[in-house]
Amino acid sequence: MPSSTSNSDTVNPTTERRIYGKTLLVILLGMTAALGLVKAFAYANDASSETILGRVLEAKAALPQILQEPEELVMVFGSSMVHAGFSPREFDQHMRDAGIENTQSFNFGFGGLNPFFQDIFTRRIREAFEAENRRLKLAVIEFNPFQTTITRHQGALALEDSFITMLGSEAEFREILLDDPTRGVRLYNIKYLRDSISAEMITNFFSRGFQEPRQRSELKRDQAMAEKLEAVGEKLNTAFEQDYPDFQGAQWSYQWQGGGTIPAERSAETLALFDEYYALSMDPARLDDDRLNRIHTADIIEMHFSDELVEAFIRLVNQFKTFSDHVEVVMLPRNTDWIIYTEGGQQRLDAAIKRIEQGTGLKIKNHQDLPVMKPHMFADTTHLNRYQGASTYTRYLAQEYQYYLRN
Repeated sequence: MPSSTSNSDTVNPTTERRIYGKTLLVILLGMTAALGLVKAFAYANDASSETILGRVLEAKAALPQILQEPEELVMVFGSSMVHAGFSPREFDQHMRDAGIENTQSFNFGFGGLNPFFQDIFTRRIREAFEAENRRLKLAVIEFNPFQTTITRHQGALALEDSFITMLGSEAEFREILLDDPTRGVRLYNIKYLRDSISAEMITNFFSRGFQEPRQRSELKRDQAMAEKLEAVGEKLNTAFEQDYPDFQGAQWSYQWQGGGTIPAERSAETLALFDEYYALSMDPARLDDDRLNRIHTADIIEMHFSDELVEAFIRLVNQFKTFSDHVEVVMLPRNTDWIIYTEGGQQRLDAAIKRIEQGTGLKIKNHQDLPVMKPHMFADTTHLNRYQGASTYTRYLAQEYQYYLRN
């Protein structure tokens, strides 16, 4: 081989080290830049585990205090519909009125958690109860059909890794690392280097503006009604600040047992304002647009169910059974003026219910069409309003389940 060719094919060790060094520097600079972008996004949008899952994490942090309560414990667990629709302090008062003095209930309803995430959170609840050798006297678990659809599941995929790092345990991370090292390292990176903000979460945030717009209501909004609704809302905000000057802005208040304010502690004037506010919120154009949004984001009418989410729901119910004396699974009231299932949707719901009942051994109690619940008791097409809807439904639950708290 000619010497000229041989020399050209031989890399000088010093040159080789420089190449490796520069390559490593480029990689490190890229990682630093990416991490900087994540931090900048989080700062600009006030994004953190506390702002994204604040109510969930506050409830989780309250578990040690809950477990020190001497009374029999009741937990109503589910989605934002439980958050809006169950009043624990009113429930406890109904129990006392019925002669049941030793009960304390808590609202564990959380928006944004589909059954996959609820299943992870349920493990933390179970671990806390088992560590203190405590049991729930009664667990009421909501099955929310539209939280369990394929549409809802797909909409949350970009959040999955971030939410796992916020809700998962170290033992679960290690198990993932052993089973899938690449994903395990990724989760550790998201949790400890990116403050639980994944690249997918950021991409999902910025891509919303490029997604196909959803259908909007063709009904015309009553502008005068909308302006009056806003004005009454401002009066209610002022009344809240006056009535609760020490409120610190908790998303899950221990003082309120995870629920909200109750009619008994508000003035007659404030209650009258709420009646006016609720009446103004019944604008058909507003409700129709909310319905269309639920169709777009949750497939609430046709309901094509996600097998993975149905299985996750079965798992979480079976977890509750391990630390609860009695478990009830319910479907919360439905705004029957606006949410009307198609024939196919009802058939798919019936099949999902049958599957859950077979997987848990529990009968799902259908509260969707209770005669006592009226459409005017809803704040929108899915959530009960607080002083009419939640109060009425809480009274119903107290009457329905006091038997289990007497025995």
